[in-house]
Amino acid sequence: MKKRIYGALIVVSCVIVSLVSTREVYAKDENNLGYVVTPLQPNTQIDMEKSYFYIKTVPGETQTLQVRVASTKKEEVHLKIYGVNAMTSNSGTINYTEDLTNKDDTLKEPLTSLVKVETPEITVGNFEEKTVNIQVTAPKEHYEGVKMGAIVVGLIPDKKKQKGMSTEYNYKIGLITAENGDEFTNGKTLKLNTVKAAIFHGKKMVLASLQNPEPKVIDNLNIVVTMTEKESGKAIKEKTVQNYKLAPNSHFNFELDWGINDLPSGTYTLKMDAKNYDEEWHLSKDFKITNEESKEINASSVFKIKTPTWLKVVSIVMAITSLALMGTLFYRRKKWEKAWKRLRIAKKKKKKNKNKK
Repeated sequence: MKKRIYGALIVVSCVIVSLVSTREVYAKDENNLGYVVTPLQPNTQIDMEKSYFYIKTVPGETQTLQVRVASTKKEEVHLKIYGVNAMTSNSGTINYTEDLTNKDDTLKEPLTSLVKVETPEITVGNFEEKTVNIQVTAPKEHYEGVKMGAIVVGLIPDKKKQKGMSTEYNYKIGLITAENGDEFTNGKTLKLNTVKAAIFHGKKMVLASLQNPEPKVIDNLNIVVTMTEKESGKAIKEKTVQNYKLAPNSHFNFELDWGINDLPSGTYTLKMDAKNYDEEWHLSKDFKITNEESKEINASSVFKIKTPTWLKVVSIVMAITSLALMGTLFYRRKKWEKAWKRLRIAKKKKKKNKNKK
């Protein structure tokens, strides 16, 4: 009896160990990329419950982070590993990019300047796994708040198999560095820097440049924007958005899309009321759209109504035909009225002659 119980316990233990091992090594490959990625949390991890890297740094010191890459198929896949920075998109979300051309002036030493991947390219296949080392060197000087970005593990496209346009999928593991574990989603400063009219993505736009100059995230931001004529105060454009999220030390363009309508010239005031759970902001800025700017923008936009020549010709022909038909009906009506008038006069004369007899 004891042997049976002992044997059953061994079988159950093996099953549990097998399930745990499978779950740990072969995480679900949702995009069928052929590989999965797992961050290995270091001892500098500030919050062990986070699924991304949120690490504590010491000025000038270097630490090594590790990412495990496991193959989920027999065929080889070629991968590139690199760091990206967190920035705010014009749709009010946090995007991750290597491109620093739109870097905010308040962003000093972005995350990508601190990260070095020891093996930027690897090949995995036949269900093997590899560990990638990433060195993070903290700035020499003390910094407030956080530096935010991500580690990307992406497929290197096979040029021989690649035909036409392809969609690039990859894994992104968030990476946030800090010198302490203070709350970093409670940014308190929101600035309205500039407002201008412009062509953006081929559309007629009024763009309001919003900035988060702090090294913290502004989260769950709801914004109501009203554009009014400066003198009369008449509202000519309104827009409401919810749940915007601004990356630390970043800016973005809040878009007022004019659609197919012409953008009018004049002097205007843009008012912006924004709030989240912690803060409220009431911002305002005057701006001007000159006649020259208005004409140039309206002429340059690809989003406008264009009437085909054949439609214009058909419209003119139909208008002439309609006018001719209306003229004919009017002429006939006058003719019929005269005829009825003569007939009534003749009937009255005939009636009078009968009465005299």
